[in-house]
Amino acid sequence: MLTATSNKAERTYSYRARSQDGEIVTGTLSGETPEVVATLLRADGLMPTAIRSAGAALPDFDAEAVRRGEAFRRIKRDDVATFCQQLGVMLDTGVPLPEALESCCSQSRRKEFASLVAEIHVDVCGGTPLSRSMARFPKIFPAIVVSLVRASEASGTMALMLGRVGEYLLKEERTRRQVKGAATYPAFMLGSAVLITAFMLVVILPKFAAIYERKGSSLPPATQVMMAIGDGLRYGWPIWVPSLVVLAAGVFIWRRTRSGRRTIDWCKLSTPVIGRLTVTLYLARASRTMGTLLAGGVGLIDVIRICRGVTDNMIFDRMWQDMEDRVRDGKELTGAVAESRWIPAGVASMMASGERSGRLPEVMEKIAARCDEELETGIKKATSMIEPMLIIFMGVLVGAVAMALLLPIFKMSSVVAG
Repeated sequence: MLTATSNKAERTYSYRARSQDGEIVTGTLSGETPEVVATLLRADGLMPTAIRSAGAALPDFDAEAVRRGEAFRRIKRDDVATFCQQLGVMLDTGVPLPEALESCCSQSRRKEFASLVAEIHVDVCGGTPLSRSMARFPKIFPAIVVSLVRASEASGTMALMLGRVGEYLLKEERTRRQVKGAATYPAFMLGSAVLITAFMLVVILPKFAAIYERKGSSLPPATQVMMAIGDGLRYGWPIWVPSLVVLAAGVFIWRRTRSGRRTIDWCKLSTPVIGRLTVTLYLARASRTMGTLLAGGVGLIDVIRICRGVTDNMIFDRMWQDMEDRVRDGKELTGAVAESRWIPAGVASMMASGERSGRLPEVMEKIAARCDEELETGIKKATSMIEPMLIIFMGVLVGAVAMALLLPIFKMSSVVAG
């Protein structure tokens, strides 16, 4: 009678597995849960790579490429945020984790992300914790996501934590897009000005000047200077192109050294306008990360190490190291913040009051919201300042070439008369 009840509960699953010889094996197998099917496959010497309910299409992917991370290069942060939120909602409604992962896999519109979720689904069905499976793909799931999921597994608050992770990732993506959008317009305008000027110097100016050279008229000094620059671009490329390549390679190698990284990181923080925006960006990231991790129950040492990764600046590394040393010595965390010249006094005071009152996670969230507002306002102000400067620069650059073309025209009457 017990056997009959067990058989009624069994379902048929489609699977894809890899044999000990490396060959891909597909088929169907009956079992009560995907975990049981995975156990049966391993007992037969097969390594499962995908398990789905019978009738559902198995995702087509290369398991080895999945493990190397090559199959996930086109996965966006929005996909990960949506996945975490959907998974959190399903867990909150009582759906078991394997079934929730299977549902996320079937609902995913991206083939690469479906492959990722299928790989995680197989790990979870085999008894691997979700956090450990996510940790296998550090390029997809940041350290903060893995740490929060690991903490939620210990505290039994995975549904709540996954929703918080999704919200965090969306805020980070919005901040990244703001910074990227602010940098795109000046870069486009500057690049356009350089290309237009080079075209006028290399193509238009020589043809225009040839008319007057045949008449025996000497070109104005400004035109001669522009002609020399154009000739250097046209005929000197065997020299300046390799020189630029060598210079770029040297800068690339130098910036990977400790002294190069430190110099560049210092310039990021010290450059007018840009430095203030960079500090605000780092504060927004670190505050949001710290608040989310502390609220999730992650250890303080792990919080500091993860925050060090989101700032990625050697100047800030010293502050994080001081924080870690203070925590190990049992001292106040915010003492290192107050001593840093890069952290505004108001932010340091808020953190100190939050630490003394035991409400540091809430305070860090408020600091992150404030920094987000300052960053958005700062980007708008910087853009409004850069636009007229770019217009003036383009006017001077293109106008200089235009004047070099127009000056000989002013002498046209004398050239024709001669």
